[in-house]
Parts: sequence; structure tokens; C-alpha cells
Amino acid sequence: MEKIDFGKYKWDGKTILIAEDTATSNKYFRAALKHTSLNIIWTENGRDAVNGVINHPELDVVLMDIQMPLMNGIDATRAIKSLKPMLPVIIQTAFLYSNEEELSREAGCDEFLAKPVKLNVLFEVLDKYLNQTGQGPQD
Repeated sequence: MEKIDFGKYKWDGKTILIAEDTATSNKYFRAALKHTSLNIIWTENGRDAVNGVINHPELDVVLMDIQMPLMNGIDATRAIKSLKPMLPVIIQTAFLYSNEEELSREAGCDEFLAKPVKLNVLFEVLDKYLNQTGQGPQD
């Protein structure tokens, strides 16, 4: 893992939903985010991610894998944005098909990251949405 100044990223009281179905990515994100004071809700498929948004109004941001079982990240993002249009959704993918970013943007994603996600990029993107002054959970 790259060196990160974790003191710069203290997101006390902020909540992220991470939708990720691979054990390797889960382990990577858990290790990366353990020093950030983020409340983390984990789901393993797109359907559970949508339900997580419904059941957790305190969410501040969603980190969504694009390739997941039951419902892919693009369809899950579309559903989430229909429920909570202002909730930031960050899509990440390992595949980078030529149209994945375009499809993700059309579904309403706010950011698109390629795997392997570089921690410094992830932290800067998360900070962009988690440190919006005067912003609470998005409706």
C-alpha cells in the first residue's frame, strides 16, 4: 500500500456503504479505511447495496463495484440515484470495457475509479464528498 497521511483523513460521524463481492478487495478496503473513523456498511451485491441505501439514511457516500452478483453496479447505481439523487456514488471496476465509464455516468455515478484503486486517489475522491461543509447525509 502507498503511504497515506491518515491524519489528513478523519471522517468522524461519516458513513460509507461499500458494495464489493471479492474477498481480496474487501480486505484491501478494510485495511485502507481502518484509520479513518468512517462508519462502514458492507454489502456483497448490487441488490443488497440498494437495500442498504434504503435502510441506512445516514449514508454519506457509496463505493460500488461494477461487476457483482444479483444486480450489477450500474443497475444498482441507477436504482440508488432514483431513490437518493444527491447521494454520491463512486463506481470502481477492474475490467475497463470501453463503455463502462460512459454507462456508469449515464446511470448517475459521480466518480469512476479503475482497479486496482490507488489509495491516494481513493482518499482524495472520498474526501471530496465527505468533507463538504454543511452537508449531512444526502437525500
